[in-house]
Amino acid sequence: MTKQLSPKTLSAHINRLISRWPSDPVRPSAVSVQTYLKTRLPTTPTPTTSSSSSPSPPTATATAPQSQAQAQAQAQQQQQQSQLSTASINALYSLLENRYEKQYPLPQNLRHPRSAPSHYDDVLREFREAPGRGWVKRMMEKLRGVLRFQ
Repeated sequence: MTKQLSPKTLSAHINRLISRWPSDPVRPSAVSVQTYLKTRLPTTPTPTTSSSSSPSPPTATATAPQSQAQAQAQAQQQQQQSQLSTASINALYSLLENRYEKQYPLPQNLRHPRSAPSHYDDVLREFREAPGRGWVKRMMEKLRGVLRFQ
């Protein structure tokens, strides 16, 4: 079992990760890391008033405390499942700080293979340029990819 952080500490870590995580101009904001982390922010449960608004039939009052207890237990279980563990927070920080890139650097023959030495540099350049292209420029690039003249 992994250790769970307190809601206040978890919220502070998630907010720090959201503010420091670089935005991805190619990925839609609906599936970005920031959006995912915002859904994992701990929320405080709001108290519910059960029988103060309308009277219930006598059979429902006997089962109402049971159903409320079950609903609260399910809500608490869902909240625990949605929270990130300490290991998950540490993994996110390690990705943010590029610990793995520093610990396991790529050899130059992988980064620049003999068959196409500039391939990965071209891919990175495309990712940088793609968000700023207009419709006409995208169509030109698509046609250029289909019709390859040498």
